[in-house]
Amino acid sequence: MINIKKMKNYTLMLSVLCLQLLKAQLADGKTTVAILDFEGRGINQMEAATLTDRLMSEMVSTDAVIMVERNQMAEILEEQGLQQAGCTSGECAAEVGALLGVQNMVSGSFGKLGTTYTIDAKMFSVESGATIRSSSKTYKGEVDGLLPIIQIVAWELVGLEPPADLVALAAGGAAPAAVPKEPKKPMSKGMKRLLWATVLIGGGGYGAYAAGLFDVAPSPLPEPPTLPEG
Repeated sequence: MINIKKMKNYTLMLSVLCLQLLKAQLADGKTTVAILDFEGRGINQMEAATLTDRLMSEMVSTDAVIMVERNQMAEILEEQGLQQAGCTSGECAAEVGALLGVQNMVSGSFGKLGTTYTIDAKMFSVESGATIRSSSKTYKGEVDGLLPIIQIVAWELVGLEPPADLVALAAGGAAPAAVPKEPKKPMSKGMKRLLWATVLIGGGGYGAYAAGLFDVAPSPLPEPPTLPEG
């Protein structure tokens, strides 16, 4: 018969080992970060958890920090008899961060009033409790349009400028397209002749002809003289 308690302890040890491996990656200059499920205000907790997942995914995409996976965090908290639900205070978040062994924590809330959504997020130090960065956004419209706003928040929390195409998308427009180059206008024959004359006076007639500045059709060669019959 499987000992459930031993299995849980083994899972905890495995999770802690994974966190230690994450710490070993700090040689790259990246900090370890964990994110709590954001509080839902005007939306249900399931929706808030889904939006939190989107925020976490984008933070991973920035490649600026090392994120602790949500399933690892849930296993460790469950082993310690803690739950993310209801952990909204800074003290609780810091306690969870210390338990996970991460350097920084991210917490916040998603709110909705009518068709207006709000996002309040902050990253703070587990050791000191000081806020490192924060971001607050307001968006009015369908929930689909909230996703690029969340992505921008992720970039701001890690201290990086969001990509230009993402900013354009969040503003309600399409990604900026490359500006097409205007075709060069062909040089008029009069201008070519003028350049030809200038270069020719300066002794560069052959170079001007080779460059194609003077495109007048070449004159045909004269017919050879007729020799008298002997």
